[in-house]
Amino acid sequence: MVRQSIIAGLASLMIGTAACSPHHRSAAVPPPEPVELTVNNSNYLDVDVFAVRGTSRGRVGSVTGLSTATFHVPVQYTPDGNLQLLVDPIGSSSTYMTDKISVSPGVHVELTVTAVLRMSSYAVWAK
Repeated sequence: MVRQSIIAGLASLMIGTAACSPHHRSAAVPPPEPVELTVNNSNYLDVDVFAVRGTSRGRVGSVTGLSTATFHVPVQYTPDGNLQLLVDPIGSSSTYMTDKISVSPGVHVELTVTAVLRMSSYAVWAK
């Protein structure tokens, strides 16, 4: 009699466990991709590039004068789908800040820094 109640208890435990387990596995949502940024520095000065979010900024990287570099901007700087960049030439008091750039997964942002900072520009391309 005790043996039958143990077997019945184990059977109900196994059925209860099977009922609670998921019957199908949902596909994991891939993490958002960082934005790819290419900076073409046509200025003679080296520049630091920052991603701006509200009142904070995070350094993306540095580009030496008259050269090009590619970076990946972390997703925490584009939570609302907008990216704003600040270019700060080393040894100069001038800076250049872009408008808010609308970005989405699979885009590539190209920033061109010119000798006259206010004439710098950006473009957004699909990969």
